[in-house]
Amino acid sequence: MATAKVLLLESERTSAPSFAPALEKRGYAVTVEHDAQTALKKASALEPDVVVLDAASLKTSGARICRRLRASMNGAPILLIADKKNLPDPNCGASVTLVTPFTPRKLLNRVSRLLPADDGASLQVGPIKLNLAQKRIICGNREERVTPKQARLLEMFLRAPGQLLTRKAIIKHVWDTDYTGDTRTLDVHMSWLRSVIEPNPRKPRYLKTLRGQGYRLDLPG
Repeated sequence: MATAKVLLLESERTSAPSFAPALEKRGYAVTVEHDAQTALKKASALEPDVVVLDAASLKTSGARICRRLRASMNGAPILLIADKKNLPDPNCGASVTLVTPFTPRKLLNRVSRLLPADDGASLQVGPIKLNLAQKRIICGNREERVTPKQARLLEMFLRAPGQLLTRKAIIKHVWDTDYTGDTRTLDVHMSWLRSVIEPNPRKPRYLKTLRGQGYRLDLPG
């Protein structure tokens, strides 16, 4: 893939270590912002492949910023860096949360998993892992090969955890149509995904139905 674009929002205090050098050394095109409002505007214009939100350095949980970033972008994953003393709501919209302290290598590994697929690349949120190239889901002791549309459906949830996805938006994204007169195909796909990732598909723990609205991927805190 082309050089990945990373938007990094972190404190400008010299006492707070910057992750920019490690990201740049890995070869990413890194844009650094120190102000949340500026970062929100930049996210819309830059269309980054991944956002790294260092909430720990900003002395905040990052939940509010994360939700605003999620609303301003078209599905780009968000890696949230949090302090264990100020943890965010698990449904704030972050794709992955890293709690300090951790090594730069761990950050780089998590960023690489969130990027669009090269051969063998994977996307993982919580216990759910999707190999984007091989169209394979791994969750707990289960591993299943899936169809392209099933993989696209799960990818949509993994890139927007904690966010309501309407039936209309899902059908538009996965099936590339605005017609929502018959949603049985979506229902079948959701049932199949639950059979793979849910401990008890009849009582979904992860893929929740919001009656009359759509679906949401919830992960345990």
